Amino acid sequence: MTTATPDRIVLSDDDATVLSAASRLMGAALDHSRAHSVALVEEGTDGDIARIEVPPATLRVLSRVLAMMASQQVFLLYPADTELTTKQAADLLGVSRPFLIARLEAGDLPFRKVGRHRRMRMDDVVADSESIDGYDL
Repeated sequence: MTTATPDRIVLSDDDATVLSAASRLMGAALDHSRAHSVALVEEGTDGDIARIEVPPATLRVLSRVLAMMASQQVFLLYPADTELTTKQAADLLGVSRPFLIARLEAGDLPFRKVGRHRRMRMDDVVADSESIDGYDL
């Protein structure tokens, strides 16, 4: 299992400007495209060309990440198998930790124990975030 370890990237103003422009251009290209895949091309200084095809959905995510980075917004990327503490999961869900623990103990959400500490998988937390509105908080 992966644990959550945040990295902080600080950009120069020039880098932020480049990322902002890249995000806008990528978003505009994707908005006008019905392509099944988009090719990214790298032209090397020696004339070599490398090409990779990427699904448009992946580029939409990348465009959003670039826009957030350009505006110096804090964002988190976690693999689905990342394990969260109950505090992290509660913060992500926007509920209190005691409320979340009560739901865990009632069997509403899967978790495992590490010693006396509960751990939840990110994909379980994200799946629950879609249904959390059904509960009286």
